[in-house]
Amino acid sequence: LGDTSNGWLSTAGIAQVFMPQWPVSPVIGIGAGVLNVSPKAPNTKDITDTTAYGSLGFRTYLTDRFLMQAEYRRFVVFTSGDDDEENDEWIAGLTYFF
Repeated sequence: LGDTSNGWLSTAGIAQVFMPQWPVSPVIGIGAGVLNVSPKAPNTKDITDTTAYGSLGFRTYLTDRFLMQAEYRRFVVFTSGDDDEENDEWIAGLTYFF
């Protein structure tokens, strides 16, 4: 992606939180999705490939209403050739409960 192409990634997954009563709970997950890349060069086709990931992370309650979660995801993009690509993603987020 970046300067030579545009793209989007859509995924769906499932996660399991172990020991939710602990102050910091481990999380694992798996998922799958679709990656679409649109090259900016003229006369080129869009590329759409399937992808899958596995994730490891943790979550913790900062207060009664704030939850923080961080994850590492390892993606595999199943390309049409024999050269599947692997990518890493780090995610951190905050959740607020009303």
